[in-house]
Amino acid sequence: MNDSKLPLVNHFSNLRDSPKWGLKLLITIILTSLSSIISVYTTDWESMYKYSGLSESQIEQTISITKMSSIIGSPFVSLITILITFLMFLLISKLMKSNASAKVVFSATTSYTLITGGISLIILLIQWGTGLSPEDYNIASLNIFDKGNAILGVFNLQTILGAYIFGIMLFSTNQLSKRASIIWSILYIIIFIIFGLIGASFQN
Repeated sequence: MNDSKLPLVNHFSNLRDSPKWGLKLLITIILTSLSSIISVYTTDWESMYKYSGLSESQIEQTISITKMSSIIGSPFVSLITILITFLMFLLISKLMKSNASAKVVFSATTSYTLITGGISLIILLIQWGTGLSPEDYNIASLNIFDKGNAILGVFNLQTILGAYIFGIMLFSTNQLSKRASIIWSILYIIIFIIFGLIGASFQN
């Protein structure tokens, strides 16, 4: 198969010559902030604090503070997440002795977070529109077959798509070999599943 025909290959390849990131960064922060805001308003906060021992007025006050701080802090959390992701991608680039500059890697990072963030927002909007609580279901995961099953929620189509975009980025932008890019993509999936299962174990 001609690699250039794979989705997003040309985009990430072009970043080596035109590593623009400003507008992508702004759009990414807006998208991820929207996701956070929608999540805030689709979360059943009352049930979360139901057995906290707080009075009804204390629960209402706590929920209001939580919502407000989540909305205000979402752009900053988004920016910090992007920077951490960039540092991880830059470290991988250096470990694999890629000749991609830090600016090129950052541009690729903003593309990666923009695409994955866009996918997450679309899924969240679909769930919001259909009345499916993200606490109970994730339509992109196996959890759609078992309400509230956090373990099944770990096995997520978003992880597969993220691994694909990550691998394409390494192959096209960092110019790693096809074999190395595939290996890193597999590691991406394994790491996300392991951490997801650890997180899910605390919810059960």
